Amino acid sequence: MSPIAQQVIETLAKEQDTELLSEVLDFYEYIKHKKHKHTNRLWDSIEEDEATPEEIGICNRYKDEEHEFVDFHSLVQELGIDE
Repeated sequence: MSPIAQQVIETLAKEQDTELLSEVLDFYEYIKHKKHKHTNRLWDSIEEDEATPEEIGICNRYKDEEHEFVDFHSLVQELGIDE
């Protein structure tokens, strides 16, 4: 887990206001969904164009890289607010 993810989890775990936690988790889901949609649109537009060999190489390297996301279920469990 990245240091910033760990810091966010630790900070939210100390929060007592459940309304605030609910808003934060809703916003997290919104951001995650928005970025996922944006990424998919970018990939769709790249695959429709005639890519150069260099662009294909860059895309393949990016697809092969690991991108760390903390899934919603794990975040809720870590915060101890799963109902």
